[in-house]
Amino acid sequence: MYDFNQCKQCGKRSGSPKYKLKNMVLYACSDCDFHYTNVLDVLDDGETPSRTLSTTEHHYIESQLPQNSRQLSLNLDFVQQHIEVAGSTCLDIGCGAGVFPSLLHHAGAMVSAIEPQPLFRQFCHQRFDITPHHELIDSPYWQQGFAEHFDIVTLWDTLEHVNFPAETITALSRVIKPQGYLFLDTPSRDSFSYRLSEWSYRFSRGRNPLMLNSLYSAKRFGHKQIFTQQQLWQLVEKHGLTIIGRSALHRAKNKHVIVCQKK
Repeated sequence: MYDFNQCKQCGKRSGSPKYKLKNMVLYACSDCDFHYTNVLDVLDDGETPSRTLSTTEHHYIESQLPQNSRQLSLNLDFVQQHIEVAGSTCLDIGCGAGVFPSLLHHAGAMVSAIEPQPLFRQFCHQRFDITPHHELIDSPYWQQGFAEHFDIVTLWDTLEHVNFPAETITALSRVIKPQGYLFLDTPSRDSFSYRLSEWSYRFSRGRNPLMLNSLYSAKRFGHKQIFTQQQLWQLVEKHGLTIIGRSALHRAKNKHVIVCQKK
């Protein structure tokens, strides 16, 4: 069992409970001020789905595609501002319903994808004829078989969901080619809504946390941590990635959207 007093960002035993939220506790590190919940996902081996995607679930996911496709098309434009996608080897981590791998494929990329949720993997296969891998990026499958393999790795709305973000960045850095690229977006703790929610929690002595209960989630694959700009930049640069650009593509006031290049 993980000791949440050990900060998931800096690794020091400087974490302590800060906010009591719905079905979870938000910890804060006194050393680096990282915020993270005391929730971790228990992941199955991914080999055998526990059940089959229902027709209702398929239709619901399908109904969300137009909105997701619009946003991910902007993300693809952002990628293509920095590197030619056609002919590139690409890995999309946390691909969800499979929209972005499909866009990459149609743009001429050689695409691999990772998705830990079995129902999304089934949808990807049925809808886009894409079969994401269940193996996480830190598994031997990727670390031993794809070292310095990819020109492009993308992490859209994923870093806030993983159990251990520092380990995720370490692992994905190893599979990027020298001079290859990482593109990611993730919610921002620098946003006004976050700061207002903290103020409301303190002022109300925990009775009114405003958006903190929606910014984080105790549900499986919910938000487990949210970064300030400084924390995110320090994390990626610690692992040999240089931030070379930011984007105002979408919800920029509430999100970090960055591109990094491996040294």
